[in-house]
Amino acid sequence: MIRAILFKELRVFFRSPLAYIIAGLFSLIVGWIFFNQLSYFVENIQKIPVAMRNQYDFSNEVVIKFFGNINFLLLFITPLVTMKIFSEEFKEGTIDIYYTSAVSDYELILGKFLSVIVQGLFLLATTFIFPFFLSNIQLSDVSFIFTGYIGLVLNFTCYAALGCLASSLTRHQILSALMAFILILFIWMMTMFAQMTSNYLFSEILSFISINKHFENFVKANIFISDITYYMSFITLILLLIKKRLGMRQWI
Repeated sequence: MIRAILFKELRVFFRSPLAYIIAGLFSLIVGWIFFNQLSYFVENIQKIPVAMRNQYDFSNEVVIKFFGNINFLLLFITPLVTMKIFSEEFKEGTIDIYYTSAVSDYELILGKFLSVIVQGLFLLATTFIFPFFLSNIQLSDVSFIFTGYIGLVLNFTCYAALGCLASSLTRHQILSALMAFILILFIWMMTMFAQMTSNYLFSEILSFISINKHFENFVKANIFISDITYYMSFITLILLLIKKRLGMRQWI
């Protein structure tokens, strides 16, 4: 049943012009940002004496910032992708079909959640062309390009889980998108909150909760077990909350 729900959601997504509008805008903005960063790097390095150019690292100034900007864009794109995932079912009353069928809540959640992940992979795939422009540049280490994309996928998965949770709380798609944005922004800004407190223990807790701290480790190819544990725990917790929400039939 999970596969049937997955394919059904993907058919709806790829038959909608909104999917291609979002993908087009996303790739256009990412491309504009990438080439601006590249131009900025070239302009700056030409102003630096030849003997000091080795200190101006291309990886930090272009590639790592490139991944950071994509991560920032996902903050706005994800709510648009997830806003209908449960809200539309509630609004149209089709959620009752799942409730009265042999489909379990877990199958319903996983089918819809996996469809959102595939949609996210589709969007990220539109950015693969930009690293190919770097093929003629001799980078000392390219592993962070692969780990950076893994980090983006994991971040999007967490954002998607929050978006699905928000969509399960209301039948209004706009409200769902707004709640998803607030939830994602909150977890996104945990690093800032950690820097604002003077309590060391509290600061460390907030820093660990922050998704950006773990994403930075992936982008820099410094991956720890705690990073993997964080993502897996985060996704599992949010999916369990969605399961709890769907179990409260009387709220709908």
